[in-house]
Amino acid sequence: MLFACNESGPLPEIVTASLKESHEETLIGLVSHLEDVTISGIEPIAGDRSRVSVRYELVFDMDFSRAIRILADPGSVSGGERERFRDHLGIIGTVELTGLTSLYGEFEKGQRFNVVREIDFVKIKGKWVGQP
Repeated sequence: MLFACNESGPLPEIVTASLKESHEETLIGLVSHLEDVTISGIEPIAGDRSRVSVRYELVFDMDFSRAIRILADPGSVSGGERERFRDHLGIIGTVELTGLTSLYGEFEKGQRFNVVREIDFVKIKGKWVGQP
């Protein structure tokens, strides 16, 4: 996705939108949301590349036990939940979700984690593109 920019790097609101969009496209995005996104720095790294340091709160919207039940036994949940998690059902999603426990333990609904990370952006045709 392309984003607006200034000479020193992507605009803060664009970084936030990019972060939230990429979060929503993942399994963890189905069980959580982001709050209080702040940018702590934008560093040019080479030519048309910038590294953006961000901080945010990751807030879980459901318990690990509920999420694992949806993925491991989709027949036991509503059609709406099966549809929402359709790209992650079965063993692959179960393994992916279980892998999150190494970072967040067996999370509970409402549990919050402070996250600090860096995101690289590349300027292409005058627009900033967030890199995975």
